[in-house]
Amino acid sequence: MKVLFISLFLALSYYDDIHVTALFNPSDIRNHLSSRTPYRFRSNKNDTRIRYPDCKDSKIWMIIRHGTRLPNSKDITAAQSLIDLRDEILLQHTSGKGQLTKEQLKRLEDWTSDIDVDHGKYLTTEGQFEMIDLADRMQNRFPHAIKQKYSNKTFLFRYTGTQRAQQSARYFTTGLFEKKVAQEIIFPPVKEVDLVLRFYKHCDRWQKQVKKNPETYKESQLYIKSQEMNETLESLSERLGLTRVISFETANTLYKFCGYETSWDAQHKTSAWCAAFDEETILPFEYYHDLKKYWKDGYGYELSYQQACISIKHMFDSFRNDAGPRATFLFTHSGTILKILTYLGLYKPEFPLNSTYRDEDRKWRISDIDTFAANLAIVLYKCKEGDHVLALHQEDIIRLPMCSEDLCPLKTLEEHFKDSLNNCDFNEMCSLERGDVK
Repeated sequence: MKVLFISLFLALSYYDDIHVTALFNPSDIRNHLSSRTPYRFRSNKNDTRIRYPDCKDSKIWMIIRHGTRLPNSKDITAAQSLIDLRDEILLQHTSGKGQLTKEQLKRLEDWTSDIDVDHGKYLTTEGQFEMIDLADRMQNRFPHAIKQKYSNKTFLFRYTGTQRAQQSARYFTTGLFEKKVAQEIIFPPVKEVDLVLRFYKHCDRWQKQVKKNPETYKESQLYIKSQEMNETLESLSERLGLTRVISFETANTLYKFCGYETSWDAQHKTSAWCAAFDEETILPFEYYHDLKKYWKDGYGYELSYQQACISIKHMFDSFRNDAGPRATFLFTHSGTILKILTYLGLYKPEFPLNSTYRDEDRKWRISDIDTFAANLAIVLYKCKEGDHVLALHQEDIIRLPMCSEDLCPLKTLEEHFKDSLNNCDFNEMCSLERGDVK
């Protein structure tokens, strides 16, 4: 245990330096890696207790995307093709083509891909540290709601039936309690159908009319064929020294591995494949993924985020139940986080994202709102003037759109969501017999 925390201390010391570098440099491509953006660039390192006059933190409901993971089997297989591309790049640079430096070429030359396909999507060591550190900071901020002493009556931990979510939960508890205590945590059995943690997986109407609907991907597919993307691929190819224009599919694999490897590297080195991009060519790839997520998991279709009423209802119920847990921690996935953020009205762009215009100032940016270990916490404060709630996203205090102050009366939220929660009939909402989605 002592060795673990010495390692963690050293890692966090490095976090601070690299976090500052990325956070205050918008041109740093590591800030634009979509859902694979390192959480260390977004987390709030200030863990001072959050106090309000005449109020005390009483309960917390927190939903957390798993920590940094390995690629899925499809991406692992695709990475094998990068070996031939790497050799082609090195060969072209010996002929004077390309713009990569000697150091970048050396890192490409040393690059290998030996990930076991059977370990696809597994939580990485970096993901473990993310969870430990996140738990420690949250406990420091809300010591009354998140006690240091464990009891299965005051804590509730739930995760989906995936290795990455299960391990995220277990390392999170290691950050809250002593290792011996963490090993004795009681986790409820994984539900085969868990509508709170992953509702969309069981919504037949959403699966058919949104996820598997070609119209959902119309704008992102049009963007692939846009002049901006064509020019980006040409610029990317020239930078790599290729005598041909790289395909979007191959370039997107480079983009993904730039994110994966930068996020999981224990020494926090940037992936060798990030050398393919500069501050201009990285942005269209970020936008492509923003487009996909906007139409599939965000504001594109009402059904996508209407389903999240199930999760928000769970939050309200936990606050109303005086005999229930003080601290609820739910470990889930990107799709759940984005739909809940959308249900709450957060990060809504001024107009629907489309293939013809890339708004550089858009609020909907996955690199900011849905990194590895992305999280949303709602904290209940008992105040002299009644119950209030505070929302934190990525550990930063945010003001919910329906509230006039950061610390918002619970009644304001209850009134705002009254209709959608009263009509939160999942079976009816997700029935294929209903009409087409809007």
